[in-house]
Amino acid sequence: MKAIDAHNLTKIYKGNIKAVDNLSFEIAEGSIFGFLGPNGAGKSTTIKILITLARPTQGTIHIFDLDVIKEPSKVREVIGYVPQELSADGALTGYENLLLSAKLYDISIKERRTRIDTILALLDLTQRAHSLVDTYSGGMIRRLEIGQAMLHHPKVLFLDEPTIGLDPAGRKLVWEHIKKLNQEEHMTIFLTTHYMEEAEALCDQIGIIDHGRLSVVGSPQQLKEKVGVGTLTFVLDPKNFDLSTNLTTLFSDVEGVNISQLASNTWQLKISHPDIQTLKILRSLLQHNILISDLEIRGPSLEDVFLKFTGSRFDEESSHSEWKAIKGRRRTVRRVK
Repeated sequence: MKAIDAHNLTKIYKGNIKAVDNLSFEIAEGSIFGFLGPNGAGKSTTIKILITLARPTQGTIHIFDLDVIKEPSKVREVIGYVPQELSADGALTGYENLLLSAKLYDISIKERRTRIDTILALLDLTQRAHSLVDTYSGGMIRRLEIGQAMLHHPKVLFLDEPTIGLDPAGRKLVWEHIKKLNQEEHMTIFLTTHYMEEAEALCDQIGIIDHGRLSVVGSPQQLKEKVGVGTLTFVLDPKNFDLSTNLTTLFSDVEGVNISQLASNTWQLKISHPDIQTLKILRSLLQHNILISDLEIRGPSLEDVFLKFTGSRFDEESSHSEWKAIKGRRRTVRRVK
């Protein structure tokens, strides 16, 4: 069954600014879908439309057969949303934040305690349930916010940059819990991210958007196969390598090899099929008694895919800067109150 079904989605703002341009995609129930794209590509506008906060200029979109445009109230009952900005109140405990969300979702008094305890256990927050959120790590806050969004058992959970600004350990812990929600709750998850390894670790399908248009959709492996170029980087032992040796001639029997010299003894080969061609290349070197002191084999990556279809590069430093700004805004607002 289709969890999300969008056709010809278009959003035009004043001044004839086309933020989303004829977007069509389908997301299967129970899958994790990654939505990638450079800043200003149309990701935020698309999410706003999906969660009923903006109306498209044209097109149709359904979430579990509910019309997002005509039935926004019903759609909100089946979705959960965790924004990029921090939403948990640091002056309250984790339990109190969940209790507040339960009241906002109009969950009955009889059910609140059970649901909150279940969420706390599921996200490994039981022991810190009655600690102030201001004492939580960034990863714990993110897990708490995911818990707030799923108190009403949504069928689709929208996560906007779920691990922005977290250290690698915190990021991977959040990944584990996202996978757990997907597998144990059979929850469909739609997420945006600026981390290539996150998209590859979590997503069944990935869509890359650029200038409001969907450039490509597929599994991580399918997308990498569209690029099809890997690299083989090696350092040759200067004692056993004559610089006059023509490596191009040496690898003439290996199809589609592009050779470049990175340093005096360091070479990089771009190859179309690393898994097949690497063995031929290494055999040629050994046959000519050329010794290697260092070797790195790298297949095509999602970053290569991203560059191919957008010509842009994700900037993780800007993501960390955004996170700091978000935390600053949150704390300032609370002090004003």
